[in-house]
Amino acid sequence: MRIAIIGCGWVGERLAKKLSSQGEHTIVTTTSPEKIPALQNFAKEVHLLDFDNNPDFGVLESVDVAIFSMPISRNDWFEGFQKLDKEFPKTILFSSTGIYPQENKIFTEKDTSDLRPDILAAENLVRKKYPQTNILRFGGLMGDERSLQKIYQNRTPENPHKKANYIHYEDILAVVDLLIHSEMRSEIYNVVAPEHPSIAEILNLEVETTADQTAETKQRIISSDHLIQDFNYTFIHPNPKNF
Repeated sequence: MRIAIIGCGWVGERLAKKLSSQGEHTIVTTTSPEKIPALQNFAKEVHLLDFDNNPDFGVLESVDVAIFSMPISRNDWFEGFQKLDKEFPKTILFSSTGIYPQENKIFTEKDTSDLRPDILAAENLVRKKYPQTNILRFGGLMGDERSLQKIYQNRTPENPHKKANYIHYEDILAVVDLLIHSEMRSEIYNVVAPEHPSIAEILNLEVETTADQTAETKQRIISSDHLIQDFNYTFIHPNPKNF
Protein backbone atom coordinates (compact mmCIF):
# COMPACT_ATOMS: atom_id res chain seq x y z
CA MET A 1 0.00 0.00 0.00
CA ARG A 2 1.28 3.46 -0.94
CA ILE A 3 0.70 5.80 2.01
CA ALA A 4 1.60 9.49 1.87
CA ILE A 5 2.15 11.55 5.01
CA ILE A 6 1.85 15.11 3.75
CA GLY A 7 3.65 17.35 6.22
CA CYS A 8 5.87 15.00 8.18
CA GLY A 9 6.32 16.59 11.59
CA TRP A 10 6.68 15.15 15.10
CA VAL A 11 3.78 12.70 14.83
CA GLY A 12 4.34 12.09 11.12
CA GLU A 13 7.90 10.90 11.65
CA ARG A 14 6.79 8.33 14.23
CA LEU A 15 3.94 7.23 12.01
CA ALA A 16 6.24 6.86 8.99
CA LYS A 17 8.60 4.67 11.01
CA LYS A 18 5.74 2.44 12.11
CA LEU A 19 4.23 2.09 8.64
CA SER A 20 7.60 1.42 7.03
CA SER A 21 8.35 -1.28 9.62
CA GLN A 22 5.06 -2.91 8.61
CA GLY A 23 6.18 -3.07 5.00
CA GLU A 24 4.11 -0.20 3.64
CA HIS A 25 5.44 1.99 0.84
CA THR A 26 5.69 5.19 2.87
CA ILE A 27 5.94 8.55 1.13
CA VAL A 28 6.60 11.63 3.24
CA THR A 29 6.76 15.30 2.37
CA THR A 30 8.41 18.19 4.17
CA THR A 31 8.84 21.91 3.62
CA SER A 32 12.34 21.81 5.19
CA PRO A 33 15.22 20.66 2.97
CA GLU A 34 17.42 20.06 6.01
CA LYS A 35 15.03 17.36 7.27
CA ILE A 36 15.29 15.22 4.14
CA PRO A 37 18.38 13.12 5.07
CA ALA A 38 16.89 12.06 8.42
CA LEU A 39 13.53 11.20 6.84
CA GLN A 40 15.25 9.09 4.19
CA ASN A 41 16.41 6.75 6.96
CA PHE A 42 12.93 5.27 7.30
CA ALA A 43 10.66 6.47 4.49
CA LYS A 44 10.62 4.89 1.04
CA GLU A 45 10.25 8.27 -0.62
CA VAL A 46 10.94 11.78 0.71
CA HIS A 47 9.86 14.86 -1.21
CA LEU A 48 10.10 18.59 -0.71
CA LEU A 49 6.52 19.88 -0.98
CA ASP A 50 5.57 23.41 0.00
CA PHE A 51 1.89 24.16 -0.61
CA ASP A 52 2.70 27.88 -0.60
CA ASN A 53 5.45 27.76 -3.23
CA ASN A 54 4.55 26.23 -6.62
CA PRO A 55 4.06 22.69 -5.28
CA ASP A 56 4.71 19.70 -7.53
CA PHE A 57 1.83 17.38 -6.72
CA GLY A 58 3.19 14.77 -9.12
CA VAL A 59 5.03 13.23 -6.16
CA LEU A 60 1.61 12.11 -4.85
CA GLU A 61 0.70 10.06 -7.92
CA SER A 62 -0.99 6.67 -7.29
CA VAL A 63 -1.26 7.12 -3.53
CA ASP A 64 -3.71 4.78 -1.78
CA VAL A 65 -3.96 6.69 1.49
CA ALA A 66 -3.20 10.39 1.92
CA ILE A 67 -2.65 11.61 5.47
CA PHE A 68 -2.78 15.39 5.76
CA SER A 69 -0.52 16.28 8.66
CA MET A 70 0.10 19.95 7.90
CA PRO A 71 -0.18 22.72 10.53
CA ILE A 72 -3.74 23.49 9.50
CA SER A 73 -4.18 26.57 11.67
CA ARG A 74 -1.75 28.42 9.38
CA ASN A 75 -3.18 30.25 6.38
CA ASP A 76 -0.22 29.80 4.04
CA TRP A 77 -1.22 26.33 2.78
CA PHE A 78 -4.88 27.14 1.95
CA GLU A 79 -4.35 28.39 -1.59
CA GLY A 80 -1.91 25.61 -2.42
CA PHE A 81 -4.24 22.93 -1.07
CA GLN A 82 -7.03 24.18 -3.30
CA LYS A 83 -4.77 23.41 -6.29
CA LEU A 84 -4.20 19.81 -5.21
CA ASP A 85 -5.47 17.81 -8.17
CA LYS A 86 -4.82 14.20 -7.15
CA GLU A 87 -7.43 11.59 -6.27
CA PHE A 88 -6.96 9.44 -3.17
CA PRO A 89 -9.11 6.42 -2.23
CA LYS A 90 -8.65 7.19 1.47
CA THR A 91 -7.82 10.43 3.23
CA ILE A 92 -7.15 11.30 6.87
CA LEU A 93 -6.74 14.80 8.31
CA PHE A 94 -4.84 15.50 11.52
CA SER A 95 -6.70 18.25 13.35
CA SER A 96 -6.81 19.48 16.95
CA THR A 97 -9.16 19.53 19.93
CA GLY A 98 -8.15 23.19 20.08
CA ILE A 99 -11.17 23.62 17.83
CA TYR A 100 -13.46 23.44 20.88
CA PRO A 101 -14.11 26.56 22.98
CA GLN A 102 -12.75 27.00 26.48
CA GLU A 103 -15.94 26.17 28.34
CA ASN A 104 -16.70 24.05 31.38
CA LYS A 105 -18.33 21.07 29.72
CA ILE A 106 -17.67 17.71 28.14
CA PHE A 107 -17.16 18.13 24.40
CA THR A 108 -17.99 15.48 21.81
CA GLU A 109 -17.83 15.51 18.04
CA LYS A 110 -21.51 16.52 18.01
CA ASP A 111 -20.64 19.93 19.46
CA THR A 112 -20.62 22.38 16.56
CA SER A 113 -21.11 25.76 18.22
CA ASP A 114 -18.39 28.37 18.73
CA LEU A 115 -15.67 26.24 17.11
CA ARG A 116 -12.34 27.93 16.45
CA PRO A 117 -12.73 29.52 13.00
CA ASP A 118 -9.29 28.83 11.50
CA ILE A 119 -9.28 25.13 12.41
CA LEU A 120 -12.88 24.70 11.29
CA ALA A 121 -12.12 26.41 7.97
CA ALA A 122 -9.21 24.03 7.40
CA GLU A 123 -11.32 20.97 8.17
CA ASN A 124 -14.08 22.20 5.84
CA LEU A 125 -11.58 22.93 3.07
CA VAL A 126 -10.21 19.38 3.18
CA ARG A 127 -13.69 17.86 3.42
CA LYS A 128 -14.92 19.93 0.46
CA LYS A 129 -12.18 18.55 -1.78
CA TYR A 130 -12.16 15.06 -0.25
CA PRO A 131 -15.59 14.32 1.28
CA GLN A 132 -14.48 10.86 2.39
CA THR A 133 -11.90 12.32 4.80
CA ASN A 134 -11.78 11.02 8.35
CA ILE A 135 -10.78 13.81 10.73
CA LEU A 136 -8.75 13.05 13.84
CA ARG A 137 -8.78 15.79 16.47
CA PHE A 138 -5.78 15.25 18.73
CA GLY A 139 -5.42 16.39 22.30
CA GLY A 140 -2.07 17.70 23.54
CA LEU A 141 0.69 15.56 22.07
CA MET A 142 2.78 13.61 24.57
CA GLY A 143 5.36 10.83 24.67
CA ASP A 144 9.15 10.49 24.36
CA GLU A 145 10.68 13.91 25.07
CA ARG A 146 7.28 15.57 25.39
CA SER A 147 6.04 15.53 28.98
CA LEU A 148 4.54 17.90 31.52
CA GLN A 149 7.49 17.20 33.78
CA LYS A 150 9.81 18.78 31.21
CA ILE A 151 7.44 21.62 30.39
CA TYR A 152 7.21 22.62 34.05
CA GLN A 153 10.66 21.65 35.24
CA ASN A 154 11.60 25.30 35.81
CA ARG A 155 8.23 26.91 36.40
CA THR A 156 4.95 26.40 38.18
CA PRO A 157 1.74 25.78 36.22
CA GLU A 158 -0.62 28.76 36.25
CA ASN A 159 -3.66 26.54 36.79
CA PRO A 160 -2.62 23.26 38.46
CA HIS A 161 -6.29 22.29 38.84
CA LYS A 162 -6.82 22.26 35.09
CA LYS A 163 -7.94 18.91 33.71
CA ALA A 164 -5.69 17.24 31.15
CA ASN A 165 -6.76 16.50 27.56
CA TYR A 166 -3.64 14.76 26.28
CA ILE A 167 -2.84 11.88 23.99
CA HIS A 168 0.24 9.66 23.78
CA TYR A 169 1.62 9.37 20.26
CA GLU A 170 1.53 5.56 20.44
CA ASP A 171 -2.26 5.74 20.62
CA ILE A 172 -2.30 8.08 17.65
CA LEU A 173 -0.30 5.58 15.62
CA ALA A 174 -2.64 2.76 16.62
CA VAL A 175 -5.75 4.78 15.73
CA VAL A 176 -4.35 5.82 12.36
CA ASP A 177 -3.52 2.18 11.61
CA LEU A 178 -7.13 1.25 12.43
CA LEU A 179 -8.48 3.89 10.05
CA ILE A 180 -6.12 2.92 7.24
CA HIS A 181 -7.57 -0.58 7.32
CA SER A 182 -11.15 0.49 8.05
CA GLU A 183 -14.05 1.21 5.73
CA MET A 184 -15.09 4.21 7.84
CA ARG A 185 -15.63 7.35 5.81
CA SER A 186 -16.36 11.00 6.61
CA GLU A 187 -16.12 10.60 10.39
CA ILE A 188 -14.71 12.92 13.03
CA TYR A 189 -12.96 11.40 16.05
CA ASN A 190 -11.56 13.06 19.15
CA VAL A 191 -8.33 11.26 20.01
CA VAL A 192 -7.72 12.02 23.68
CA ALA A 193 -6.75 9.75 26.57
CA PRO A 194 -10.00 8.79 28.35
CA GLU A 195 -8.77 9.74 31.82
CA HIS A 196 -8.42 13.40 32.74
CA PRO A 197 -6.32 13.98 35.86
CA SER A 198 -5.43 17.53 36.82
CA ILE A 199 -2.07 19.06 35.99
CA ALA A 200 -1.26 18.91 39.72
CA GLU A 201 -2.03 15.19 39.83
CA ILE A 202 0.22 14.51 36.87
CA LEU A 203 3.07 16.51 38.39
CA ASN A 204 2.43 15.18 41.91
CA LEU A 205 2.04 18.71 43.23
CA GLU A 206 0.50 19.39 46.61
CA VAL A 207 -1.91 22.27 46.12
CA GLU A 208 -4.70 23.64 48.23
CA THR A 209 -8.17 23.29 46.79
CA THR A 210 -10.73 26.01 47.49
CA ALA A 211 -14.42 25.79 46.66
CA ASP A 212 -13.87 27.91 43.56
CA GLN A 213 -11.01 25.71 42.40
CA THR A 214 -13.10 22.60 42.91
CA ALA A 215 -15.63 24.07 40.50
CA GLU A 216 -12.86 24.83 38.02
CA THR A 217 -11.80 21.18 37.91
CA LYS A 218 -15.02 20.35 36.04
CA GLN A 219 -13.71 22.52 33.23
CA ARG A 220 -13.26 21.49 29.64
CA ILE A 221 -13.15 17.75 28.97
CA ILE A 222 -12.75 16.26 25.48
CA SER A 223 -14.47 12.90 25.11
CA SER A 224 -13.13 10.04 22.96
CA ASP A 225 -16.22 7.87 23.48
CA HIS A 226 -17.12 7.97 19.78
CA LEU A 227 -13.75 6.45 18.84
CA ILE A 228 -13.95 3.86 21.64
CA GLN A 229 -17.45 2.79 20.60
CA ASP A 230 -16.86 2.62 16.83
CA PHE A 231 -13.67 0.57 17.10
CA ASN A 232 -14.01 -1.03 20.53
CA TYR A 233 -10.70 0.71 21.07
CA THR A 234 -8.66 0.23 24.23
CA PHE A 235 -6.11 2.96 24.81
CA ILE A 236 -2.48 1.90 25.20
CA HIS A 237 -1.96 4.88 27.51
CA PRO A 238 -5.33 5.78 29.07
CA ASN A 239 -3.97 7.99 31.87
CA PRO A 240 -1.66 10.98 31.28
CA LYS A 241 -0.20 10.39 34.76
CA ASN A 242 1.59 7.39 33.24
CA PHE A 243 2.79 8.94 30.00
